[in-house]
Amino acid sequence: MGEHIDSGPDVRRASPAAPTEFLIGEARERCVECWGCVRYCPARAMRVADDRSEVIPEKCVKCGLCVSECGNCGHLVRDDTGRVRALLEGGRPVVALLASEFVAAMHPMTVPEVERALESVGFYAVESTVLGEELVATAYEQALARPSHLPRLRSTCPVVVAWVCKFYPQLADALVPLVPPYVAQARLVRAVYPEDVAIVYVSPCYARKDEIFDPELAGAVDVSIDFFELKRLLESLPQVRPFDPDVPAGARRPQPVKEISLTDGFPRRTLQDRKMTDSDVSVVRGLRELDDLLQAMVRGESAPSVIDMLNCEGCIDGPTVNPGLSVFAKRNVEAAERRRQVVSVVGSRALLAHLPSVELRRAFAPDPVRLARPSEAEIDAVLAEGEFLSREETPDCGACGYATCVEHAIAIISGDSTWEMCFPLQRKLFRRDSERLEACATIDEVTGLWNRRVFSERLAEEVARSSRYGTPVSLVMLDLDRFKDVNDRYGHVAGDVLLAAVGTMLRSSLRETDVPARYGGDEFAIILPGITKTEAFVVAEKLRTNLAESTVRLGEGPGAADVTITGSFGVAAPAPTIVDDVALLEAADSALYVAKDAGRDQVRIAAG
Repeated sequence: MGEHIDSGPDVRRASPAAPTEFLIGEARERCVECWGCVRYCPARAMRVADDRSEVIPEKCVKCGLCVSECGNCGHLVRDDTGRVRALLEGGRPVVALLASEFVAAMHPMTVPEVERALESVGFYAVESTVLGEELVATAYEQALARPSHLPRLRSTCPVVVAWVCKFYPQLADALVPLVPPYVAQARLVRAVYPEDVAIVYVSPCYARKDEIFDPELAGAVDVSIDFFELKRLLESLPQVRPFDPDVPAGARRPQPVKEISLTDGFPRRTLQDRKMTDSDVSVVRGLRELDDLLQAMVRGESAPSVIDMLNCEGCIDGPTVNPGLSVFAKRNVEAAERRRQVVSVVGSRALLAHLPSVELRRAFAPDPVRLARPSEAEIDAVLAEGEFLSREETPDCGACGYATCVEHAIAIISGDSTWEMCFPLQRKLFRRDSERLEACATIDEVTGLWNRRVFSERLAEEVARSSRYGTPVSLVMLDLDRFKDVNDRYGHVAGDVLLAAVGTMLRSSLRETDVPARYGGDEFAIILPGITKTEAFVVAEKLRTNLAESTVRLGEGPGAADVTITGSFGVAAPAPTIVDDVALLEAADSALYVAKDAGRDQVRIAAG
């Protein structure tokens, strides 16, 4: 930035060792493959691998949407309560530093109840970040009052800061170089509490849990946990001091009132002095709104002098602040608590003047996410795999979590997604598979003829129609002669080729109204509606001739051969002794076996 922030001496200390486990992990056994986490992630930091979603650490800004949007707990936040337990058992005085949103986060517990509960399980003292917010807001007032040729990006939100540094590294120098309020408060605590004090910060969001290990924040906090973890701790830790929840109102200690700051250390005066029509100060909430503004700035479409940036609608709307309550309800809880507070007679500005000076400066370094862009030909090839023949055909529906199909194709090339995420394609494939399965239920896969189930249904229908209306119908049964010899000599694959050829011959030789079917093995059946038994004999004789004159090439290479095959046919039609479909089938089958016994390659008509 090139700006100097007046501050006190550097009282920083070595930062504790960061956990090796990434902040957000996967509970793979709980993933139900809904891919909500992939669609909702604003940083596109989720990939689908091995039918499960996982975080891409280098792109993740730790907003926690993948955790909150998963209704099956498929993504979990690292549990750091073990570090807190170790501190409480280690003999050092441990201060619980609560984000000022703790009033809403711990509701329905009151402020005195929260303080007593923490002290009862071994905390040396309890502090909130109110003074740190006032201190940081004062420093922002000074910084924003100075002229600058750069826009001032005002945020102490670690998610927003990570977004700028990763995806808009050219704007990292525009971030106002101030620490977040909890760090300012922690440094105040270290200045006035015993020298060996340990500090546990309780945060509204998940990202703070890793932010404390940033060398720029220099070990101000020993451990950061969220309010979910705090509640679990209070339920599980044994009481080491008596806990009296009935604290009279007179026992409340005076609390400083936020006079200078709004949410997360933003200076109140900046917004109070702003008119609704001003374009020099922009307030953005949420990463998508922020991304739209930063893109506009990069394109030269917008140039506000100050931007106040937060991922949530204020930290009171953080993911661990009583998510069962609306932001409006939580604000009501805080307002009610303010009315109950014993207010200090000393104003914030006067109070800050008597506090120890602490270091408030920090620096931001670009941390760009480097994404190799594939060639246009590679993108088009992947789009073709998704059955998009051109970019003009792509719907850009966003169901995959990416704004355009081209972006999704790039993610597929980089291994961050698959076509399983494409709803239009999967719907198309589902329909195709449904049609194929439906066809499999009616069509014989080898010959392409109707299968036995369809044949049986149609035969019953045609015989019933013939019985009711007197219309003729005939049935022809066909069995291939010595088909087993073909299988034995050329193999079953060649046998299927021959069966397919017979199916083709039957379809080409019959009317569209006829019903040729594969009855089973090398046996075929043909229903001939409107055809008398004599006429059916002529049809069967024609089929026998066509079959005997057909040649099929079987096998490959030197062992290949042109093979001909004959068939035996049985013909039957309803008669006084053949009154239903079962009897008709038996009659045609009997005539077939008469043809085989008579020497094969001939047609026989059933008696009756």
